[in-house]
Amino acid sequence: MAGGPGEQTTYRPTTGGHAAHDVAEGGNTMSKIVLLAAVAALGLATVRPASSAEDIMKYAINKPSTSWTLYGPGQTNSYVKDKAVAGGGGLRVQVATAAPDKPWTIGASQAVQGKITKGDVLMVAFYAKAEPVDGGPASGTVSAVRIQQAAEPWGGIVEGTPIAITGSEWKIYTSRGRATIDADKGQASVSLQLAGARQTLVLGPLFVLDFGADYDPKKFE
Repeated sequence: MAGGPGEQTTYRPTTGGHAAHDVAEGGNTMSKIVLLAAVAALGLATVRPASSAEDIMKYAINKPSTSWTLYGPGQTNSYVKDKAVAGGGGLRVQVATAAPDKPWTIGASQAVQGKITKGDVLMVAFYAKAEPVDGGPASGTVSAVRIQQAAEPWGGIVEGTPIAITGSEWKIYTSRGRATIDADKGQASVSLQLAGARQTLVLGPLFVLDFGADYDPKKFE
């Protein structure tokens, strides 16, 4: 079960912050460079050759951003500046009340602007890091990375598996799969389920890539 957003909060910088907050703005040079760097880090450049950032942007179906919308009780969130990550910062999410049996009750989501066709091979990639809680290790868990319908019934397009967020340094985490249903432009979103553990995570830019139906997902292995 995925669950949909209940009470929501979206971080929107109020004083000259959008340049640090939005990695992508209308497919500008910054978004292309950042996405190129992310794809290179994922090793995709050797899987599907790309001669330039423009080539890679052909597969992006979102605007890479840290504009996360947070939902659910038992969490607090705030934007933090950090030059160590592409885009200049991220959203710190503190989950005070865990619900391991209902991890979807707290989540972070972003819109997917592009169209998705059933059978397309999709990849979600996002920057994240963890912070210690009560003197414990810097670790956390995203119970599921889900590409889903952006409105009720929140049907799953790609059902992701749990991802362990390890360490206090920024890393790129990925989830991938084949779309099980269609979604028109602007009718999909990515949701990270966060209520599985009491934790503090910082979420950086999100990238959603659509390689089409003919791409062999085994090439990611």
